Amino acid sequence: MRAAAGYMSDEIDTIIKKKALEMAIRQAMSKKPEEKPLTNDDVIRIVRGLLRGERAEEILKTSLELYGDSLMPLLRKIVDLHRQGVINELWDYELYRILTNAGFVIPLKTRLRIVRHGREYKIGED
Repeated sequence: MRAAAGYMSDEIDTIIKKKALEMAIRQAMSKKPEEKPLTNDDVIRIVRGLLRGERAEEILKTSLELYGDSLMPLLRKIVDLHRQGVINELWDYELYRILTNAGFVIPLKTRLRIVRHGREYKIGED
């Protein structure tokens, strides 16, 4: 009986080692490779790719000129949400609202056109 008990414990040890190895392999396969952190230029490039609308680029450019690095955490969050699949595109009015809700004041040039009797009158900066 003792010989059988020794054989059983060896077999159990082998099974446990095999299962542990399988678990370690599965865990290693499921780990995502370490991503290098994005540079500010990468973040801006990704956000630009999401932008839609006529004035979106103007809003982003003006906000970057005014706030620079203090705007980057918000833009990084937008990129994170894009990577998670929450944001696929960002319209100009949405970007403006996000920035103003976060406390960034973005002055935009106002342009009005009035057409009367075939003549165009411009009001505001062009």
